[in-house]
Amino acid sequence: MRTPLWAAIVHYRTPELIQHAVEAFRRFHPGVPLLLIDNGSTPESARLLHELVERHGPGEVLLNSTNLHHGPAMDQAVRHLEAPLILLLDSDAIVVREGLLDRFHDVFEADPRAYAAGKMIWMDSRGFDLPRPAGGHPYIRPICMMLRRDLYRALPPFERHGAPCLRNMIAAVAQGYHLVDVPVLDYIIHEGRGTAARHGYGLGLRGRLNHLLHRLGL
Repeated sequence: MRTPLWAAIVHYRTPELIQHAVEAFRRFHPGVPLLLIDNGSTPESARLLHELVERHGPGEVLLNSTNLHHGPAMDQAVRHLEAPLILLLDSDAIVVREGLLDRFHDVFEADPRAYAAGKMIWMDSRGFDLPRPAGGHPYIRPICMMLRRDLYRALPPFERHGAPCLRNMIAAVAQGYHLVDVPVLDYIIHEGRGTAARHGYGLGLRGRLNHLLHRLGL
């Protein structure tokens, strides 16, 4: 019997994206419970999310009064849900093939120290991509990522950052947990920066300073 899981999608002011993402996910995974989080969008967005759950359940909706931003909202999802495994899916990630969840399940059932699985890249300590792993940190992009909830709660939370899972994953590796590369792009189409392209990352002065220091090589 497969380990129980929930899926979660964070939404912010892109109703056509969340609708497409939910409908595509449901086409291939009709019985998986789905949590939809609205990050303080509009009353119309809240109604849409409730309609999507009513039409494509099972699931649940959480409505935030303000925009927590993507990382903190993913943290909210993991802390709210009680399933052993949680799939975090971007609102601009469209499932197009069978087999995604089976692929993830195989990883976690084969490796008890697997913490997070998905598309692996390498980053520097500021959260910028590296062309090769030497001197960098392995990082699972949360565009389509599965993780163990019980391990997450003992690690630093996802945060408001361009790489919201970086501190969390550095700590996981330091504690001997595994990040596992899964070819999720075989199963999804990812528009990329779907929400950020329209509304920005909202990282404020801290984000701009981090980018400047990166460009200066500091």
